[in-house]
Amino acid sequence: MSATVILMIVIVILLLTSRVIGLNTGKHPPGPFSWPFIGNKFLLNRLTRKLGAQHLAFLELSKRYSSNVITLQIGISKIIIVSGNKFIRSMLHNEDFDGRPWNEFIKMRNLGKKQGVTMNDGSDWKELRTWIMQALKIFGFGKYRMSEMIKEELTVILEKLKEGGVRRLKPVIAPAVINVLWTITTGKRFTEGPRLQYFMDLLDRRSRVFDMVGGLLTTFPWIRYIAPEASGYNLLLTLNNELKDFLLEIIAEHKQNYVVGGEVDLIDMFIEKMNKEDPSNLLYNEDQLVMILIDIFLAGLSITTNTLDLIFMNTVVHQDIQQKVQKEIDSVISTDRIPDLTDKPNMPYVEAVITESLRRWPVFPLVGPRRVLHDTKLDEYTIPKDSTVLMNIYTVNMDPEVYPDPNTFRPERHIKEDGFNPDVDILTFGKGKRRCPGNVLAKSALFLLFVGVLQKYSLLPVPGKGPTTTETVPGLVMAPKYYEVLVVPR
Repeated sequence: MSATVILMIVIVILLLTSRVIGLNTGKHPPGPFSWPFIGNKFLLNRLTRKLGAQHLAFLELSKRYSSNVITLQIGISKIIIVSGNKFIRSMLHNEDFDGRPWNEFIKMRNLGKKQGVTMNDGSDWKELRTWIMQALKIFGFGKYRMSEMIKEELTVILEKLKEGGVRRLKPVIAPAVINVLWTITTGKRFTEGPRLQYFMDLLDRRSRVFDMVGGLLTTFPWIRYIAPEASGYNLLLTLNNELKDFLLEIIAEHKQNYVVGGEVDLIDMFIEKMNKEDPSNLLYNEDQLVMILIDIFLAGLSITTNTLDLIFMNTVVHQDIQQKVQKEIDSVISTDRIPDLTDKPNMPYVEAVITESLRRWPVFPLVGPRRVLHDTKLDEYTIPKDSTVLMNIYTVNMDPEVYPDPNTFRPERHIKEDGFNPDVDILTFGKGKRRCPGNVLAKSALFLLFVGVLQKYSLLPVPGKGPTTTETVPGLVMAPKYYEVLVVPR
């Protein structure tokens, strides 16, 4: 019997087996025909290239199969993609969807262990998340101290921009976000200079590499053995080791200077927890602390920095909106002081602009991945235990029934007669028990830094260059394309 005939028999058996399994386990979400071994990988890649982003490819497939719940086979793994307001909101509040899968991509992201809070689950995740929430509250989250930290960074930003001229805003904003997080976690600001720039570059390089090769390693995990360089596996290891060594150095400094009862930051509190730990319980250890710090910094840098960058780009493109924002700022805040969080209730239009940007350009248009903890149902479909699920929140934000004319950037949609509509429910920071722990800090930073910059400066398109439209780069993270603005002191 020839090799070709044997191969054909194997393929037929695999297809029939998968079909029989599907028939015996309830009604499954529809999806495209899946090729053995590679599944729908090439189809997804082709659609992503054509449409410019993976969340748009998923949206197109949902339309093709007339379903808000579809199944794709990526390599050897089945992934369920959920779209639409009704299903996604129900999932976010359903603990059956609170798990995290454990594949090669997440294993690399988590430095080889189930640890941290972002990509962890189970009893360890619940305990760590509770501890982090308590620690962050102690060191300023949602309190006066947090506001003062952000305002201190705002004064640094304003000083950097005082000469005006053509500037990129993201490199000015990012250090401010990092410094607030650095103060909470380490007790002091990062001094401006090469060390801060190295840390930010390291986080940025790691994020970009994961975007590029994460899908490849998840689809074909064995490729790291055959082509460790070409697959990006070795580069990821190098960046992981660099980041871990950098943070371990900071932790070592804290351990050397630690004084019982004198905890002044999150690292000190974790060291206190390690010292009190029962030797039989190894949950609180240095590797765990490193991963928690990475979770905190990656979330802060990705969400807050990119969202601010997108908001500023919009105010440059839409000069009429910028003028309305500045008019409201001038009516509430006197020129002899910078903004404060107490100003927020009196500035509904500013809140509407920020909210509309979060709606129109969610930094993470795909939420997840989630692992289903028990056999469950979603609409008419059976979702087996341990299934991997992605939520396309872009489809919620762009639902014309919820947001008429969704492609238009229109802040007024979030304002009612007596001011900002507090019932607006944008999903950028999630819902339920997996809601982003740093959402209070992120929202406070967005308000204070946005208002603070536009209070003192006007942002104009660079003559002859723009930007004239809001454009984003393809990838897992929705970030603005490179742009510059003309900064003009008011």
